[in-house]
Amino acid sequence: MRILLTNDDGYQAQGIQILYRCLKDLGHDVKIAAPAFQQSAKSHAMSFYAAIQVNQINEDIYAVHGTPADSIAIGLSCILKDWKVDYVVSGINHGFNVGIDVNYSGTVGAATEAALLGYKAIAVSMDTFDANTEKCAQGFLKTAKLIGSILEKSKEFSWPELEILNVNVPLDPKGVRVADCQGKSLYVPHIEEISTQKQKYLNIYLIGGMERVEPTDSSQDVSYVSNGFATLSFVQAKQSSTLSNKKLESHFSNLIL
Repeated sequence: MRILLTNDDGYQAQGIQILYRCLKDLGHDVKIAAPAFQQSAKSHAMSFYAAIQVNQINEDIYAVHGTPADSIAIGLSCILKDWKVDYVVSGINHGFNVGIDVNYSGTVGAATEAALLGYKAIAVSMDTFDANTEKCAQGFLKTAKLIGSILEKSKEFSWPELEILNVNVPLDPKGVRVADCQGKSLYVPHIEEISTQKQKYLNIYLIGGMERVEPTDSSQDVSYVSNGFATLSFVQAKQSSTLSNKKLESHFSNLIL
């Protein structure tokens, strides 16, 4: 298979580099078009009307000075336009992307851009919370092998249009589960005021979210990963709700301006 990799941690990140080597060892033709620097929590942001520099690191790797979605748009539409891509894989992200956090995720945003462009796309993330370097490397390799298995089995599967497969893997997974819904969140948002001196009309804040919460709904992807299971779930790339729109039509179709 021809596989394009990207991420939001930057092309030099351990997760994407281990995934690259693993998929190459499995016999796939693999290239990377990923941000030159850390771009976490950029969601599906794109740098419209801005010049975006791309550096070719070697014959397989391109460093894009833009967002994860920029990397995919430029990679598929320009850099690799004559290279027929079978799958786009975004990751392996350093940290889970489950629950509502998929809305913030640059990893998921990059895969979403690929899906909107008509490609089969996978977003893959792994738990790195409180893990040492050696354990992370082992976990990334295990996760990369799982992606290899998913790609192989996907030959038998009719991939849904405009949907991405979101994969999340604990450091030491007990098994794999299909999550029938996204949970709420695995982290509690935290906003801290960090300005050292007060000025009129000026305050400085830092947004983060590292404190984990315990989910209660056992069907949620958040609950599965919290209990040690890797999860698979499709996420829609298009922002639309057909059922709700039908309800909307029944109540508001007769509005008069």
